[in-house]
Amino acid sequence: MDNHHLLVKTGARAGILKLNRPQALNALSFEMLEQLSRALAKWQQMPEIYGVVLEASGDGYFCAGGDIREIYERGRKEPLLACEYLRREYSYNWQLECFTKPHISLMDARVLGGGVGISLYGTHRVGGSGFSLAMPETAIGFVPDVGGSWFLGHLPYSTGLYLALTGRAIGRADALHFGLLTHTIDSRHFRDIRQAVSEGEPIDSLLDDLQEDPGERELAPLSSWIEAVFSASTIEEIFRRARALEDTTKGWSGEVLEELQKKSPTSLLLAHRLWKKGRNLNLRRALEMEYRVVSNLMHGKEFYEGVRAMIIDKDRQPRWQPESIAAVSKKQIDGFFNVVGSELKLPLRQGG
Repeated sequence: MDNHHLLVKTGARAGILKLNRPQALNALSFEMLEQLSRALAKWQQMPEIYGVVLEASGDGYFCAGGDIREIYERGRKEPLLACEYLRREYSYNWQLECFTKPHISLMDARVLGGGVGISLYGTHRVGGSGFSLAMPETAIGFVPDVGGSWFLGHLPYSTGLYLALTGRAIGRADALHFGLLTHTIDSRHFRDIRQAVSEGEPIDSLLDDLQEDPGERELAPLSSWIEAVFSASTIEEIFRRARALEDTTKGWSGEVLEELQKKSPTSLLLAHRLWKKGRNLNLRRALEMEYRVVSNLMHGKEFYEGVRAMIIDKDRQPRWQPESIAAVSKKQIDGFFNVVGSELKLPLRQGG
């Protein structure tokens, strides 16, 4: 079952998955997603398999998300090919959510975008000291997806919107506080955890015994500022509040405003709408909604311009169209939620 980008091993009572594409920051190719899906489906049916461990090779990045270059090249040839990739990715996210055995992600590096989608929906998410998490999609004319509308929408107050719009990263203390991690454990114990799963040992008590204090939350001192700015009902009002508070937030709101002004206006408005809608949806419905939005993006120009500027040419000068929030109409944003091509229809959980 192995290829050199994803190592798949069945040993004793564990299924072991290892992302092995460090030269591409362990970005997920279409083939890797298919292999992940096949492995999970196989292990679900094997009574001797107690649980699954997901880990990664290399330093710095556990997983940088979906392979943006692959999506870009697919979409330039034919938008439906890019949609096919995203359909596979979201289907795997839901498959993992429905997986009934322990799934333990051992993460000691950066987890971005699609990397969140292949770990968050497992039963146990373990963050080492090098762990961080971010959804940086608005910088490339895209939106926080893989269920981002749901899990960011269910963070308290306006925290999720702040992360969705800015793409800023959080460390393991905040991730544990918000339930995005289940445990914070030094990576020197990861081998022992893998071995315990292989031997079928009850994982909860082991992880609880290894749990360590993650330290101070980085977002805690910013919480009142985040709420003051991002509780606004519109993107325009968020901009206004950031400007108004610049002198009282020790430069924080000014930095946030500068970052937001570089993002795709369309992506900011879409991310805001998705966040609002995702707060009232379950994960299955959120993924189906996101698929409609990203399918429209694949048939447009904003994503391709963002990838060109930030990843292909790397001039970091995207020419967004429309170029301002005010120039994007409500009708345009509404249109992204219409079906283009075919819908994504995810199955109900077993038993309803």
